[in-house]
Amino acid sequence: MRKVIFAIAVATSFTATAQTTTPQGFDAMMQKQTKEMEDMKPKFGFKAGYNIAKINGKAANFSPDTKNGFTIAAFYSAGPRSGLGYRTELVFSRQGFEFTADGKTAAVTNDYIYMPHFTTFGIGKFFQVQVGGQLGYLLKSSKEASSDSKSQDITSFANRLDYGAAAGVEIYPVKHLILGGRYNISFGNAYKRMTESSTTMPSPFPLPFNPDEVKGKNAVINFFVGFRF
Repeated sequence: MRKVIFAIAVATSFTATAQTTTPQGFDAMMQKQTKEMEDMKPKFGFKAGYNIAKINGKAANFSPDTKNGFTIAAFYSAGPRSGLGYRTELVFSRQGFEFTADGKTAAVTNDYIYMPHFTTFGIGKFFQVQVGGQLGYLLKSSKEASSDSKSQDITSFANRLDYGAAAGVEIYPVKHLILGGRYNISFGNAYKRMTESSTTMPSPFPLPFNPDEVKGKNAVINFFVGFRF
């Protein structure tokens, strides 16, 4: 008798649960799970931006000014829109600095390939904070004077490897669109110390400062727009 009563109770409970889960409720649950899985999918994208760059460091006759440049990048990100995630990028960055020497304005242009890695934290669906580090490789460094159409290759005076930290924010106003800003600061010297380099010091010296006296480090503010798939 007890077994019969128990079976009836179980059947009644199952029937009530089935009646509670309506087709509409089941569809809503499935849509929610699908959306959560979609948010967890890795994201790929591209972006392009505008650089305001300079080199940190001053000397008696050297006070650097900012130089405009640009970036082109591809990225991969993993994690949900909200909470902790991860981002890695491959970036081409044109940056450098300007200076005045003998009353004439000149500029140094540096082309780098960077690979930054970030820990990301999404706040809601429309805002993300990014903090991390980056490693870069210098492709070319050149010096141009405003009065001269020719540029001078000074790559041999530069340190090829660059490393530092970066932090920024992104906003997502509409689907797929990215707007953001970032600040990059290098920890390594951009140019070789002459006392430690096998490069002989030419005359006139192409750099506007002596790397033995000024520890020039790259600093870049970047604003960008992008598209993520």
